[in-house]
Amino acid sequence: MRKFHIVLVMLACIQNASAKNPLPSWNDGQAKQSIITFVDRVTAEDSESFVPVDERIAVFDNDGTLWCEFPLPNQAAFALDEIKRMLPENPEWKDEPAVAGLISGDVASLKADHNAGLIKLLALTHAGITPDTFDSRVENWLQTAKHPRFDCSYRKVIYQPMLELLEYLRTNQFETWIVSGGGQDFMRVFAEETYGIPPQQIIGSYGKLKYELIDGKPMLTKTLDSLFVDDKEGKPVAIAQFIGRRPIACFGNSDGDQAMMEYTTIDNPRPSFGLIVHHTDADREYAYDSNPSSSGKLTTALEAAPQRGWTVVDMKQDWKTVFPDQADEGLSSLIGQWLVEDIAVSDSGNQGVVDRAQTTVQFSADGTASGNTCVNRYSGNFNVDGNKLTFGQLATTRMAGPAALMDQEQRFLKAIETVATYEFGEPGIVHFLDKEANRVMKLSKK
Repeated sequence: MRKFHIVLVMLACIQNASAKNPLPSWNDGQAKQSIITFVDRVTAEDSESFVPVDERIAVFDNDGTLWCEFPLPNQAAFALDEIKRMLPENPEWKDEPAVAGLISGDVASLKADHNAGLIKLLALTHAGITPDTFDSRVENWLQTAKHPRFDCSYRKVIYQPMLELLEYLRTNQFETWIVSGGGQDFMRVFAEETYGIPPQQIIGSYGKLKYELIDGKPMLTKTLDSLFVDDKEGKPVAIAQFIGRRPIACFGNSDGDQAMMEYTTIDNPRPSFGLIVHHTDADREYAYDSNPSSSGKLTTALEAAPQRGWTVVDMKQDWKTVFPDQADEGLSSLIGQWLVEDIAVSDSGNQGVVDRAQTTVQFSADGTASGNTCVNRYSGNFNVDGNKLTFGQLATTRMAGPAALMDQEQRFLKAIETVATYEFGEPGIVHFLDKEANRVMKLSKK
């Protein structure tokens, strides 16, 4: 199954770097230090604050804490796209106030009245189908839908500093849970690959499942009967019912998380920690607290933070970066000088390269590509977007040379024109591929 594999690679890199700098995307300051100090206290066996491994429970909200929740909560964006997809076959839905509200973007009114708003939308898009069908629809949506502002997959609008925090806690033998007002089944589709949190450690809002034996086969169907909304006071209830232990660390971003923050940190027999992500960065993400346009209201929890000793993260000040930047990640891997080891594109019938007369490719951080074909120098621009790689027109000098080298130069320039993607092979090797995924060039790092 195709998942957000790049996050798993990123988490592996984070784990390798954690011993040197456990939270590399966090700026040095009170917020970062408070996390490290707490973890050091509860994991040092000679500390009076030591907490046994089986009691190291950390709970995280999802929307606005682990991934972006603007301009709509991502599950609401999924519901909207599902409504649009299904509307031609159900034109009568246009008369439903909830449908009209969602299409117009009036999420606040939907949240204000669960029965008239969100429940109706859930009934139309989430109920009356099997869990497998629902999972498939969510997976298909995640593969194709793009965030309206950032123009990327919703799987990429996750917070890099929080990915590092999750991995840091797990490295220190914490068990990480999601406790969110979002749909439990919705989050379980992507959370393990995206955050490293397995389905059995995800608690969200849910309705009863209906069991039937149909044609001799067991069948489950999603319903909205006995709907449990895992928000506000519902979060401590869910923690007690499904985890069975009081957390010692809690992470949220809104007043909807205040109750589980209180449950975690007030009169806890173990040392405890609470952290609030305050959205203050309109340039890199969004800035909101007391009057958000959709979800994530933060007033009472923010006011209570100093009294309760909760850490407040100022996103603009405390985070070096907000989202994992695949473009920069790919760019940093390519920066430097490479030797062309093989060229597969040829009109002359020749293959390979001339021994000890290989073309060089120099990638620079400013987006320029340059090098030498052993006859002529060239330069131009290149662009990296994820695993996509394209070159602009290359300017070359006009020197003549031996026939073999001129043939090699022409094959190199023609291959460059066909490059669409790249992939890394064994250490120090990169392959350039055309749009049909054929390898057209092999390079080694100098």
